[in-house]
Amino acid sequence: FLVFLRYQVYYEYPLLTYLEYPILIAQDFILLLCVFRFNGNVYRAAPYVALFVTSWFLLTLQKWIIDLAMNLCTFISAASKFAQLQCLWKTQDSGAVSALTWGLASYTSATRIITTLMTTNDLTILTRFVVTLALNLWVTATVLRYRKTGVKAE
Repeated sequence: FLVFLRYQVYYEYPLLTYLEYPILIAQDFILLLCVFRFNGNVYRAAPYVALFVTSWFLLTLQKWIIDLAMNLCTFISAASKFAQLQCLWKTQDSGAVSALTWGLASYTSATRIITTLMTTNDLTILTRFVVTLALNLWVTATVLRYRKTGVKAE
């Protein structure tokens, strides 16, 4: 979320295109603090906060850094979806995976493509959402393929 927010701020996109990212970052920050609080030491979160603040400034030192970071985010996102697919293919069981969740992720990606085309037409962001849409649909189809159907008892 940090890379997306910084990328869109750096390229001066309209506020409405990235308004959700500060909220998502705040949620992650609060979750991080809660995890460290319930583990007994809030101060152990300090290195993560320092990393966040440092990254905010380092990402835009050079244009190529923010562009590379954005492309790496696309690669990491795709890799995680491939890992999910591999797990599904290996087990041939989608019991722990929700088709609805992946369907909603597909819908979100499709919506992002449309809104990006309407607002900024940025090829990097469009590529990311096209890749994620294709992979989300693939995961959804795989989940539906390996879904176990219940047998009615008489």
